[in-house]
Amino acid sequence: MIIGSISENKGLEKRISITPDIIKKYISNGFKILIEKDYGSHLGFSNEIFVKEGCDIDSKENVLQKSDIILQLNLPDEKNLQFISENKSLVGVFSSKQNKDQLIGLVKKKINIFSLELLPRITRAQSMDILSSQANLAGYKA
Repeated sequence: MIIGSISENKGLEKRISITPDIIKKYISNGFKILIEKDYGSHLGFSNEIFVKEGCDIDSKENVLQKSDIILQLNLPDEKNLQFISENKSLVGVFSSKQNKDQLIGLVKKKINIFSLELLPRITRAQSMDILSSQANLAGYKA
């Protein structure tokens, strides 16, 4: 099974969904990792660092077409969404209230959507609570 991710707006977004450290964990669990060329270059992560950790690099279109699970911070734009076919899973923070129509369209295309801001903020789900972790990072950065 392939986990993939493409670059987001590098001028605005200072985070990436897949870091070199997390690649080891995914690979040890049997996943293959596929990212777009220069995926983390704006944060100082060269292509060589990702390849050294076991990641494959391909074009944006191929990443979206080949990946079974696509990890993104934000909802990809329409131009990129067209490359995601049915029975794929898209995971990220998709602002489900603002992007309701787009998300419904993806569901109709039989794409599985996991918008992480909708996870319950309870003790059992604490390890998946992205709202707290991102608030913590923002506070640290400030």
